[in-house]
Amino acid sequence: MANNHQDIIDLIEIRKEKQSQADEAIQSFYNEYLLFVMRYTNIREKVRAAHLFRERTGLSQKQMQLSDKEHLFQQWLAFDYVTIQGRTLLQQFISEKTATRNETFLIQSALFLTSVLEPIVVSKVCESFYVKGYSPLTNKQVIIKDVKGRFKNTDVEKVLWVRKIKSLGYDVLVGSYFIQVEASLEKLHQSLNQEEKLNWRQFLKRYAVTYLTEARVFQK
Repeated sequence: MANNHQDIIDLIEIRKEKQSQADEAIQSFYNEYLLFVMRYTNIREKVRAAHLFRERTGLSQKQMQLSDKEHLFQQWLAFDYVTIQGRTLLQQFISEKTATRNETFLIQSALFLTSVLEPIVVSKVCESFYVKGYSPLTNKQVIIKDVKGRFKNTDVEKVLWVRKIKSLGYDVLVGSYFIQVEASLEKLHQSLNQEEKLNWRQFLKRYAVTYLTEARVFQK
């Protein structure tokens, strides 16, 4: 009996260690990528990106200077903006790094490439580090961890727009999350249904920011 008890403890510790390693790999990839975006995106691309972003969202240049809108633009620039060369900055980053990296990097690359800024309806706030909720587009239940512990004052039924990466037992939030001031999920569903050629990920990749011009960013 003692051995069985010890085996259970060992398994729990192994799972905790693997979970911690998976979470750290996500954060490490994200931090390295953001540094790449900051250092290597040239001025020409940034100016072009800002112009396209304003065109897509209807925001003025003055509005773009507000911190909430600046955070939204930075998310869009890093993950959804298509450069003059016809690919995203993330695709460029992965292309330049893949040859010298290990399997963990390749796994994270695939997860980040498929990520989108998506809405989640909060059903329970477990603590400052976790929320439970569901996707209003797929009805899939999710648990999201924020390693910075910013969920404490989040209200149930709020619509959060998040970019989350699959870990082992839950998803991990990367970057800021956005609280939609006025939920317009009905409008979102109608727009998605009209885009028959796009699945929900492709739709959000293209249009997510247009639903967030009135959103409040949560950043610490």
